[in-house]
Amino acid sequence: MKASAISIIACLVVAVGLGSEVAAQPDLQRRRQYLQESLKINEPKDHRHGISRRITVQDSTWLDWLHRTGELPPDFSAMPSAPYLPEPLVTISNGKSYPVRTRAEWEARREWIKKEYQHWVSGKVPPAPKTFEVKVLSEKTDGGTRIEMVEVRFGKNNAAKMTFELMIPAGKGPFPVYMAPWTHRNWAQMAVRRGYIGCVYAGADTKDDTQAYQALYPEYDFTALMRRAWGASRVIDYLVTRKEVDAKKIAIAGHSRNGKQALWAGAFDERIAAVVSSSCGTGGITPFRMSDPQYVNQTLDDIASNAAHWFHPRLRFFFGREDKLPIDQNLLISLIAPRSVVFQYSVVEQQLNPWASEQSYHSARKVFAFLGVPEHIALAPRMGEHAVAARDVARCIDFLDKQFGRNNIPWRTELQFDFEYNKWAETHAGQASQAAQLKPVHLDPAKAQSQKAAILKNLQWLLGEEPSGVRPDKVAVTESSRIDWIDRITGRPVVKGAVAEHLGPYTALGDHVAATVYYPADETGKKKVPANGKIPVVIYLHEYAYAHGYAHGYSTERQGNSRLFQTFTDRGFAVFALDLFGFGTRMEEARYFYERFPEWSKMGKIVSDTKACMDALSTFPEIDSNRIFLLGNTVGGMAAILTAAQDTRVAGLATVAAFSPWRESDATHESIRSIADWHGLMPKLGYYAKKPQDTPVDLAEIISCIAPKQLLVIAPTLDRYSSIPAVRATMKKAEAVYATGNASANLVVSYPEEINRITPEMSAQIADFFAK
Repeated sequence: MKASAISIIACLVVAVGLGSEVAAQPDLQRRRQYLQESLKINEPKDHRHGISRRITVQDSTWLDWLHRTGELPPDFSAMPSAPYLPEPLVTISNGKSYPVRTRAEWEARREWIKKEYQHWVSGKVPPAPKTFEVKVLSEKTDGGTRIEMVEVRFGKNNAAKMTFELMIPAGKGPFPVYMAPWTHRNWAQMAVRRGYIGCVYAGADTKDDTQAYQALYPEYDFTALMRRAWGASRVIDYLVTRKEVDAKKIAIAGHSRNGKQALWAGAFDERIAAVVSSSCGTGGITPFRMSDPQYVNQTLDDIASNAAHWFHPRLRFFFGREDKLPIDQNLLISLIAPRSVVFQYSVVEQQLNPWASEQSYHSARKVFAFLGVPEHIALAPRMGEHAVAARDVARCIDFLDKQFGRNNIPWRTELQFDFEYNKWAETHAGQASQAAQLKPVHLDPAKAQSQKAAILKNLQWLLGEEPSGVRPDKVAVTESSRIDWIDRITGRPVVKGAVAEHLGPYTALGDHVAATVYYPADETGKKKVPANGKIPVVIYLHEYAYAHGYAHGYSTERQGNSRLFQTFTDRGFAVFALDLFGFGTRMEEARYFYERFPEWSKMGKIVSDTKACMDALSTFPEIDSNRIFLLGNTVGGMAAILTAAQDTRVAGLATVAAFSPWRESDATHESIRSIADWHGLMPKLGYYAKKPQDTPVDLAEIISCIAPKQLLVIAPTLDRYSSIPAVRATMKKAEAVYATGNASANLVVSYPEEINRITPEMSAQIADFFAK
């Protein structure tokens, strides 16, 4: 962290929240500590993008807001944790959960969601104005369509305004309405062709009448996205007075930031019958809980510092503690039910994660089903980059037509992730008895060597039965024209001072798996080979990057894995990178996996692929097969540990935020359900979700099988997915095993005050560890 940032933190810790208190109460002490942590891990710079504006009338930046208000984070220790997603059909009263069973109970739940969302995310909105003044600025006819430019004024002295363009098609009417912000006039044009009134309103970066609301309504702290959503509602105030408008068929659409505000408008204005939200990402369909480094999409701190005015500054307190946020985007989406909403996005967009989108969809759909309209929520995933084409807009208008009863073009939501734990359990009922009979192994450090066979046997049962197979006869560099076309969309790391070679498809490793090797290069651009002619290599196993595998990695500076890989190539290591099974270019490959391989597991396949990487590397003449290291982050860290426990070719490994012990799994640290259920990687673990202490093997036992290999475990203390006390206990047992074998120096454990990300400091630490 830069010195200037440290000095700012020091000032804030003194200035914020002290008030007239002489001796802080325990909850205030905790909250001040939370502030220190929040300031340390959040991106300190605001307005990192040209679109960014003041976050409030009084404050330019988040730090300004903290100084002025003296607000502290909430007492997180007193807040319940929901590590997956808060349940939409569950209400909480007096600390107890109650299912929503009636429409009236749901209405009460809706009001609670609205209130909480305004407090934590969007800011409080003013009531709708009771009257407004209308002025038609211009009228003309174009292509048989009547076009009117309209301005409505409202509020005190009619000082607030909203300008919009109406495109009314020829015909009798009344017509459905297709609303979009100024940026998306082309979309509205397409809707006019389909018999909609096109309505383009001034709630976009290119023309924004709503920015003035910040000063005109100073007693309300609604943010830019909510101001624009509220401004759209002022257009509807007028639309419902027009005889040409079918007031029951008003739709609103938007893309990216405009997709967020379209969603927010639909959630808070029940006159909006349907929402089209395109590539809306974090703050849209993507839950904040799944907008953190391990999902390699746009994180909460990144989006809030890029565009500081989009969200309430209070939201930033939850970066790194997203599980404590009382509400989330799945709850916001549920407010639209029983009306209609469709989400469109590319499954390989850099700032999105398609798995997270589907989790939000499944959760919100429970409410639509509860209200009898499960078909009123839909997904329209596509392949491509962030921008949309006419085909994408047309498809979403198809959805609106179907919801409005205007045609019967078939619609089917395509899901990328087919795993459902309950269905898997039904088809594997016979294995439940095996799980009950399996004898768990509990590590005795003094007997670790004699326990190893039993440990590995139980681990193999969890990973499943790998089908027999054969190795490729040749793994070699491919021509650039043969690289997977998806790679060309997602991109791959560009590493300075390195030579990149792509493997496959005709000479791929393992079961037709493509990979890239980054070699250290000399000043002439050729491979830099040490005197012994052998280059050590690091196999990189990435996070839960469903959209793009190893393409990007976490970094607020957009350098990601390019910077990470360069850390190793600069020190003379080659880096071997592949998309893990089910991620990036291999997303489609993993669909229907359990129908194809009912006795195996996805994690078993990932481990098998990692072993295939070592098979390939052993055939490369310039690679030192005695110095093959594994580096894994989050799920990749787990894969590295499981591989190293089974394969003696691993010279050493380093993991970051890789695990929380399974036997300590609880409602806050769902280490079993996460890997067994949410991600479907090791379903057999799910048998022990209710009795985690019965899990047949845990990380202490598995790590004991790695000894005496060199192992660096980095367990960030602010990693919300890990029970750090349980991790410490696990590593104490592992240290005892290493000590028994006189190999204590080979095990290094680090507990930095960080979240689940690989920082530049960690990268250097790992490279130094491997080098030594």
